[in-house]
Amino acid sequence: MGRPRAATIIWTLVGLVLVISQVLVAAGGPIDAYFPLTPGTVWTYRTNTSGEVIMRVGPAVRLGAVECRIIDTVVGGTTTQRECYRVTADGVYAHQRSYAAGSMQLEPPQRMLATPMAVGQVWQWIGRIGEQEVVFNYTWARRETTVVPAGQFTAMQLYFEGNIGPQVRIQSWRWFAPGVGMVKEDSTLVQGQQTVRVYAELVRMTGGR
Repeated sequence: MGRPRAATIIWTLVGLVLVISQVLVAAGGPIDAYFPLTPGTVWTYRTNTSGEVIMRVGPAVRLGAVECRIIDTVVGGTTTQRECYRVTADGVYAHQRSYAAGSMQLEPPQRMLATPMAVGQVWQWIGRIGEQEVVFNYTWARRETTVVPAGQFTAMQLYFEGNIGPQVRIQSWRWFAPGVGMVKEDSTLVQGQQTVRVYAELVRMTGGR
């Protein structure tokens, strides 16, 4: 299986995570208020690496014994990746990511978000992405107001950092607003002497049905 390029790795691993949970969180509502997942919902982001990036909610599918929700990423009219997410009582898990070059299973499934969704909540994921060993540490860092092209939002900020194998280091900040989903991302990947930054802002959201 071919390897995705650096900017795509960050975009994928940072994840634009959208969920369908009805689990109550300490922030004062169900976690799906922060990640609406009605089929047909579309998020359009302005990025510094790929121009306009579109995230589109697709159908529920079965992956082995697991039923998960499909999220497609579209760049330049082409679907560049497809992800499979599942929600449980303690958070949201990514099970599989697919590219034109092939698919990768996440072992164990990657816990992308955690409940309670409260400032100071921390968790860790240790697993494998493809052939690489991965250790990520996550924190719901703060609640703050952020401004993007789509408007002004009171959002929860998620911070995570970690290593993909011995050579790659990732740091990421992401902001999630209730009723909207992710409104901003600011991430860096360092590999040797090379540093890649990925920055994304929500331009518009179209609700599904």
